[in-house]
Amino acid sequence: MALVIVIFAQIQRVFTEFLNLPGPGQPLVGFLILVSLIRFLIFDERAAGWLKNTLILGMYLIFLVLSVTVAQEAEPALEELFDVAQNILIASLVIYILRDFASLKSAVWAVILAGLLMGSVSVFQNVTNTYDNPYWGLGGSEFSGYVGRPRATGPYMTPNPYAQVLVVIFILALDRTWHEKKIPLRLLAGASALLCALALIFTDSRGGFANLLFTLFVFFLFNRPNLSSLIVVGVFALVVARFLPNNFFDRLMTLTELFDNNGAIYDESFRGRTSENIAARMMFADYPFFGVGLNNYSENYLKYSREIGLDPRREQRDPASLYLQLLAEQGLIGFTVFIFFVVSVFARLFKAHKDFKALNMRDEMYLTSALFAALAGYMFMSLYKNNAYSNVFWTLVGMCISAAQIAANHADSEDSAEKFQETLR
Repeated sequence: MALVIVIFAQIQRVFTEFLNLPGPGQPLVGFLILVSLIRFLIFDERAAGWLKNTLILGMYLIFLVLSVTVAQEAEPALEELFDVAQNILIASLVIYILRDFASLKSAVWAVILAGLLMGSVSVFQNVTNTYDNPYWGLGGSEFSGYVGRPRATGPYMTPNPYAQVLVVIFILALDRTWHEKKIPLRLLAGASALLCALALIFTDSRGGFANLLFTLFVFFLFNRPNLSSLIVVGVFALVVARFLPNNFFDRLMTLTELFDNNGAIYDESFRGRTSENIAARMMFADYPFFGVGLNNYSENYLKYSREIGLDPRREQRDPASLYLQLLAEQGLIGFTVFIFFVVSVFARLFKAHKDFKALNMRDEMYLTSALFAALAGYMFMSLYKNNAYSNVFWTLVGMCISAAQIAANHADSEDSAEKFQETLR
C-alpha cells in the first residue's frame, strides 16, 4: 500500500517541507475513501467487524473531545484533536482495506520497503560522511555536542522517533527474513532488516537500542530461534558491530545514572528529561482527573520547570514519556481509557496468534507474532518517548486490529463448517 509507505517514511513531510511540493498523503487518503465508499455502497462489500472496530476508535476520539473542553489553551488542543481524528480515519481505512491475509501481508511489505528506503539513505550518509546533504529530506541529521558526532534522524527530524520506527520495521523485516517462502523476498527483507539495524545504531539512541533488545525478546517468546535463525541474527550482529561508534557502549553505560541512588544526574539530556517528567507528575497532581487538557503540557511546562530548577532551557518542551503525557494532559480518566484500548489490541492479537496456530495457518501465525512484538516495542519505548509522529502508531494499530479480525473470521468460518458437518451426521 502506497499510503503505508508514505506514513512510515514520512513522505508527506519530505514533499511539503523539503521539496516545497504538495504531499501525496491527502490525495491518497481521499482516493482510498472514495474507493471504499464505492465498494461499500455500490458493491455491498462489507468487511466483517469493520463497523465494530471503527466504533471503538470513534469512542476514543469522542473522549478526546472532552479533553479539549477542559483545556486551558483551546488552539493547541483543537490542533491535536484534528491530527488524531485524521490518524484514526487512516486506521479505520486500514482496517476496512486489509480484510484478508494477502492484503495484510502487502501492507507489511510496504512497511519493510519504507525501512529499506530510509535505512539505505541513512547508512549511505554515514558511510560517506555526507551529513550536510539532506537527500531530499530522507537523510536528516543533527549534531549533538554531548555525543560528539552527527546523529541520523531520517525524515523524522529527531533521532529517538526515528529509532522507534526503525525497530518496528526491523522486527517485521526479520520475521519475513525467516518465514517468507520465496528466496528473493527473504533476501529483500533481510536487506531491509540489516539496513534498519545499522540506521538505528547511527541514531545513537540509547532508548532505541534498549527497545531493540526488548522487541527481540518479545518476538523470541513467540518464535523459538533455531540454528538458521541464530545464524541470521549472528551475521546481523557482526555487521552492525563493524559500524559501532567508538564511544557507543560508553553512552549506553550512562543509562545507569537513571538508577543512581544518590540522585546525581550528569548527562545533559537526562537532566532535561527528568525535569520534563517531574513537571508531568506535578501537572497530574494538580489536575488528577482530566489533566491540563489535550496538547497543553508544553503550554504549562515553563511554569513548573522554574519551580523544579533542573532544566536551564527556557522554552516550551514536550514530556519525555507518552504515559506521563497522558496523565498530565488527560488525567487518570484519559490514561485509563487509552491503556484499556491498547491492552485490548494486545489481547486480540494474542488470541489471533492462538487461532492461527490452531488452524495450522503458520505464515499468518508468524506475522501476527511479529506485529505483536512490533507494537510491544513501540509501547515500551513510549515509556521514555512522547506521542510525536502518532500517525505511525495509529497505522500500526490498524494493521494489528486487521490481523486480529482476519483470525476471528477464519475461526468463525471453521466453527460454522464444523457445525454444518455435525448437522449432516
